[in-house]
Amino acid sequence: MSILEALNWRYAVREFTDRKLPDDIIAELVEATRLSPSAYGLQPYKLLVIKSAEVRAKLLPFAMGQNKVRDCSHLFVLARNAKVDAQFIEQHFAYVESERGLEPGALAGFAQHVKDVMLSLSLEQLNHWAENQVHIALGNLLTAAAIKGVDACPMAGFENQGFDEILGLSELGLRSSVICALGERADTDASADERKVRLPSAEFSLEI
Repeated sequence: MSILEALNWRYAVREFTDRKLPDDIIAELVEATRLSPSAYGLQPYKLLVIKSAEVRAKLLPFAMGQNKVRDCSHLFVLARNAKVDAQFIEQHFAYVESERGLEPGALAGFAQHVKDVMLSLSLEQLNHWAENQVHIALGNLLTAAAIKGVDACPMAGFENQGFDEILGLSELGLRSSVICALGERADTDASADERKVRLPSAEFSLEI
């Protein structure tokens, strides 16, 4: 499918079959998510891939009755960093220097600029910024899934604290932000036949 065909084909799946997605497809979607853009390249989040049916069953009580959390092939959980501080930023730029073959400290000036900008924000602002970065990655994941013909359903309606406890995210310095069920749409999912409704182009896009 072309990109536009894929985006017209996709919808938020309500019911999944019991078909399991191949490991190579999951690996490709993980990589597409990893390659998502983020401000300053900081990537203030991690991706958890929940393949275990047992773990997904434990998460279901905290998913507001959305059985697709249990029934999908894989559940992706995007979790933001609980803390964005000077150490996190310094580690990022040290890694960039290493990966690009630069001398240690070569990016110190830029790193300081990023610290000046980011650390001037309140905790609430930093958390909001990290959530925004997570949703950029989610958009990339959904587009990649559509192009690969993988059905998906993004969800923000779940109990974060319950997910965090089941997955041990606090110990990892993470907080769950958004989840995405992946798999194959079921024939019984009536939503598949519904017309996709978006604003007309003339109303959506404004040329200035």
